[in-house]
Amino acid sequence: MLSKKIGIDLGTSSVTVYVKGEGIVLREPPADDRAGPTLQRVIGRVIGRQRIFRPDVMLSVPGAVTGVERRAVLEATMQAGAKSAYLIEKPLAAAIGAGIAIASTDGIAVCDLGASGAEAAVIVQGEMVTFAVIRAGGERLDQAIVQAVAARHGVAIDRREGERLKLELGRALAPERGRARVAQAKAAGGGEVSIDAAEVHAALAPLLDELVRGLEEVIGLTPPAVAPALARNGLVLSGGAAQLPDLDRFLGGRLRLPVVVARNAQACVATGTGLALDNLQMIRRGQHYIT
Repeated sequence: MLSKKIGIDLGTSSVTVYVKGEGIVLREPPADDRAGPTLQRVIGRVIGRQRIFRPDVMLSVPGAVTGVERRAVLEATMQAGAKSAYLIEKPLAAAIGAGIAIASTDGIAVCDLGASGAEAAVIVQGEMVTFAVIRAGGERLDQAIVQAVAARHGVAIDRREGERLKLELGRALAPERGRARVAQAKAAGGGEVSIDAAEVHAALAPLLDELVRGLEEVIGLTPPAVAPALARNGLVLSGGAAQLPDLDRFLGGRLRLPVVVARNAQACVATGTGLALDNLQMIRRGQHYIT
């Protein structure tokens, strides 16, 4: 038996694990801890009782984490049973998981839209030449719907109900007038209230504008020599929130770039994290690893 190669995306709303040769093997809510116990539980579940061949583990981390935080995650991974541990920034992992040949690309933008926010970068030949954190994540979209229902109807709904309305009625482009679909929202204190898609869109619109501004900033900081390639290659979206209907069309129109949503967008980061273990030169160049 050979040691496994494991990629782990420690997301805000879920922990997703990719194993080379097996694909996504685990997705579950994260435990309320400081990474160590979660890693021990997750790695233990993947390798089972056979601990002779310890796994190689790659973890995705936010691009803005400090060196101290990186070291702490690496050490926690080793203590959890890894033979070697590596880190990769989320936008790079998302790009790899989306099938982008990052080492040879002459310029492409990537935005991973997670629960707590978005991370966007322009990647050129395996390097992030620009990077930004944008706060317009999935949970803020849910909360915006909760607040809009309270303001318009005087009814309190919880965040999960806000998420359900987003999934059922939410779109990045405004619905045609008179054709907005309607859903029933369950009030926290009992009873129901009718909500239509136009209300949901109005609640989401300010955060979508915030996302556009953040992406405009990332793209605007791109070196001028990269601009033609970026105009040609465009923007790739990953993450659970990237699956909001019409988001690619909305962003493409506002940014004037080709925009696509990656296949299996929610698993992109975990998949790319695992696949990166087959090309460690880039990770080692950044010295974010322990063996």
